[in-house]
Amino acid sequence: MLGLFVWGIAVLKDIISHFADTLELPIEVDEVAAAIMASGVQDEIHFVPVDAPAYEIHGAFDRFTYRPGVYADPQFVTHIPFNSNDPIEWQRVVCCKEMVHIYDADMEKTDTPQEVFDFLEKLVGALSTDDYGPADFMAAKDKVALYQSLPLLLPRASLKCARTAVESGLKTPEEVAKWAGMPVNLVKLMLAKEWETINGALNGDH
Repeated sequence: MLGLFVWGIAVLKDIISHFADTLELPIEVDEVAAAIMASGVQDEIHFVPVDAPAYEIHGAFDRFTYRPGVYADPQFVTHIPFNSNDPIEWQRVVCCKEMVHIYDADMEKTDTPQEVFDFLEKLVGALSTDDYGPADFMAAKDKVALYQSLPLLLPRASLKCARTAVESGLKTPEEVAKWAGMPVNLVKLMLAKEWETINGALNGDH
């Protein structure tokens, strides 16, 4: 299981590195999906808009395999439903966050209806520090995946330029957020000096 976890981080880092020198924003979610499929981890990734109350549930993740023919190789498929009533910038982050789950180890996934129910309860309610169990772990991992996904939309080279522009007064965080197509509160987090330490820890660099 540890081997799967380390492998997942390594492949995720490869995808993040693929976009690291990008200076033309916004990066489209389909571009991220194409890079993941090109790496051989998945054969198909589909984004499915769902009509739900805004901010109630942002997105979900479902991965399965099928054989297109009796003797055909199995196809590895990911479906990512996302809330079409959320702001576009949040839809983009959520779709990237759900794609990060492609690299999760088996212990980080929900399998049974009860696990899904418990997980959703954790997401829509408060994470309790004294309520331990698989649902609590998976909800925490879901939050980590969101932070891990951010460099896919605001990669290293673009972030460096944005940070210089903000520090010199040429741009505001709001302008950077519009450029990247991201929520401004997440962009402010990435512009902060603490981000490099946080990001490095999340992606196994520290």
